[in-house]
Amino acid sequence: MTFDFDPATQTTWFHSPLEDFEEVSVETEVREDPLTGRQSRIVSENFVRPEGDPDIAAVVGDREGCFFCPDMVTDATPTYPDWVGFDRGEWGEATSFPNLNPYGDHSNVVVLTEDHYVPIDEFTVEQFTDGLAAALEFVDVAFESDAADEYASINMNFLRPAGSSIIHPHMQTLIDECGTNRQADRAEAARAYREEHDASYWDDAISETTESDRYIGSTGAVEWVAPYAPKHHRHVRGVAPGVDVPDPTDPVVEDLAAGIVNVLDYYGSAGHNSFNLALTLQDGDPANPPVIDLVSRAVFEQYYWSDSPFFATLHDESVVDVPPEDYATEAAAFF
Repeated sequence: MTFDFDPATQTTWFHSPLEDFEEVSVETEVREDPLTGRQSRIVSENFVRPEGDPDIAAVVGDREGCFFCPDMVTDATPTYPDWVGFDRGEWGEATSFPNLNPYGDHSNVVVLTEDHYVPIDEFTVEQFTDGLAAALEFVDVAFESDAADEYASINMNFLRPAGSSIIHPHMQTLIDECGTNRQADRAEAARAYREEHDASYWDDAISETTESDRYIGSTGAVEWVAPYAPKHHRHVRGVAPGVDVPDPTDPVVEDLAAGIVNVLDYYGSAGHNSFNLALTLQDGDPANPPVIDLVSRAVFEQYYWSDSPFFATLHDESVVDVPPEDYATEAAAFF
């Protein structure tokens, strides 16, 4: 199937004080996600970046009282109930345990590193491989224990602009029967596409994108693209076509980790230091393979600003400043 990648262009006219009050025009692109129909707006120069490297050493270097650090994690974090089969998960540097503030039926935390702070471009493939494995170990046990659970996601907020209250790198896993709004909407749309076209939306989308300037590269079984209608700044998506929920030791876990590290290296090169990550998984659903989304967030500094204004919080409308065709080329250099 061929998708419609033809954005609508809206033009605003006004007399600009920056041009001696000459009449000028500014264009905004409005794009629709080909699967869900949700809109994204491309608005140039709407993302403020500080000059130079922000000084955050005083904040990120203070590990006193951090209960995710190795000397406290086993004393200050909860342990799993008996049905899980182990007290805490241990994979390399990664440690998993129940979330003290759960978001659903099954909710855990994975402390990703032993170091209290890791710069965005210094994470290793091994760290994310072990972290994802620790999360997937819990996903596997949760799916086995509750037949009603269908949706799982592995998520990460890194630094305060991304919503993290704790500096120490960590991920959070959620497994339940309903998923989040966006995950459920996307999964249902992919199922409808499969029923109507007798094909996988993700296979078709990847096939078409590999021939476009939004294709970034691959890491083993995972294909990486810049979505046509980005959810947030420098949105990069990885898809593992034909893969179900992977076992923690499946090679695709390292493929995912390698792509994550490549994207984070790219974000660092572009001057970003904060990001969000979400890997969505559906149990036994051929229409919905593992899909991972990464977005950069406002640069963390002493007086950082939120990049989730009314558009995102009240209108569920995405606004980004760099077209995916532009940043895909930049990101591809890291693959």
